[in-house]
Amino acid sequence: MDASKKSGDTRQRLLSQGLDMVRRTGLRGLVVREVAAAAGVNPGSFVYHFGNRERFVTELVELWYAPIYRQLRQAARLRQPGDALGRLREVIEQLLQLAAEHAGFASHLAADALAGEPAAQAFLLRLPSRHMRLLLVLLARAQRQGRLVDAPPPQLLCYLVSAIGLPLLLARGPLAASDWLPQQARQLQRWMADIPAARQRLAWALAGITKMGE
Repeated sequence: MDASKKSGDTRQRLLSQGLDMVRRTGLRGLVVREVAAAAGVNPGSFVYHFGNRERFVTELVELWYAPIYRQLRQAARLRQPGDALGRLREVIEQLLQLAAEHAGFASHLAADALAGEPAAQAFLLRLPSRHMRLLLVLLARAQRQGRLVDAPPPQLLCYLVSAIGLPLLLARGPLAASDWLPQQARQLQRWMADIPAARQRLAWALAGITKMGE
C-alpha cells in the first residue's frame, strides 16, 4: 500500500469511528483519544489529518449532511420550471423519510448546539441557506403560481414544520426511549413517529394553506 492510500484509509477510519460515536453520544461526547483508539491510530495521526477537535467535528457533521442535502436538492429541481406545490410536497416527503432515518443524530445536534458546542451551532446557522432555502423558494413559487394562500413564506414553513416534521423528530429522537410514559402518551408517540401518519399530516397541512378550488 502506498503512502497516500494509507493516509486516506487512516482519515476514513477516523471519520467512520467519529460518526459512530456521535450517533451514540452526540458531539459533546466525542473524545479525540477514544476516536483514535477505536480507529486503531495514535493521537498524532488525528492531529496530522484534522488539526484539532473542532475541525474534525465540523467535517463529521458535513459528511453526515451532504447526502441528505443532495437528495433534497434533486427533489426540489429549482432550476426547472413546473408545479412548485407538487415539488414542495415531494421535498417534504423526502425530508420526512430522511428525518425518520436520522432523528437520533439530528436530536444530538440540536442538544449540542443548545449546550454551546460551536460546530453544532455553526451547522444550524448554515441551514437557512440550505434545505430551508429550498422549502422557502418552493413556497414562494407556489404562491406566485396562485396555489397557496398569501402569507410570509417563513410563516408557512413554521406551520408545516410544527405540524409535520417536529412531531416526527421528537418521537424518534428524545422521546424514542421514553418507556416510562403512560400508555396513552406512548400511543401518541407512535403516531408522531409513524411515516404514513406524518404523510397524512402533510396532506392536512397543505390543504390548510392551499387556495380554495385547488
